[in-house]
Amino acid sequence: MRSRIRAALVAAPFALFAASLCPPARADWQTSIGVGARSVAHIEYGPAGNQLVREDGWLPGASLQAGYRHDQLTWSSAVDWYRGSIDYLGRNQAGAGARSTTATRLATARLGASYALGGHAILGAVELDRWERGIRGTAAGAGLQESYRSWRLLLGAGTHWQPALGSVALEACAVLAAPERMRIGFSGLFDPVTLHTRRGHGLRLGAAIRPAWAPALELRGRADWMTVPRSGEAVLTTQGAFRGTVTQPEHVRRALTLELAYLF
Repeated sequence: MRSRIRAALVAAPFALFAASLCPPARADWQTSIGVGARSVAHIEYGPAGNQLVREDGWLPGASLQAGYRHDQLTWSSAVDWYRGSIDYLGRNQAGAGARSTTATRLATARLGASYALGGHAILGAVELDRWERGIRGTAAGAGLQESYRSWRLLLGAGTHWQPALGSVALEACAVLAAPERMRIGFSGLFDPVTLHTRRGHGLRLGAAIRPAWAPALELRGRADWMTVPRSGEAVLTTQGAFRGTVTQPEHVRRALTLELAYLF
């Protein structure tokens, strides 16, 4: 069932985009392509609240969005991709500080709806998040290869108004995340491990400005914050032989996205 939902989320923006080229009578379609950059920060904490790892940096990326509005109801779908390298500051198993870089890939597919109430709207969406981290090894230790996948539910509200210089839209959503499915590789030193984190929660704030002198352009900004509690332990092995246990610490993900989109 989940595989079908994932396929629908990924395919929906492209299906909506294709349909918008030949819309049915009285349909109100809107599609957009955007390019931008995302400032990301990933911070891990120990049981005592001490910082273990911090990663941060800017990632370039792009997005594709499509929507269909009928009366007060608007269906929307989107995918976005961001990738690049960010700075890594952490500690090795001996407790010594380690500096490196992390090759990072972020991908999101979203399907949602909004219902207009005058100049305001209530919002809801389901989102599939995919996150890959490749922490490069140093002289102090081997690298790690990590991938995360999780489902999110977004619930919130938005508003918009049209001053003389253009239109402005704001929205805010609470984010509820299902446990992340996490897979860890250890550069061949240990067998790969799969574990699940606990449920996370967060907040998303968004804004969009469309100038009157360029109605086909839209400047978008988005701030995300998400915290995920410490996971349970998973067994660590080498060719099947027990070597210990591993866990994913409590971590916080923060992001600021700036994007320029072309609407058609």
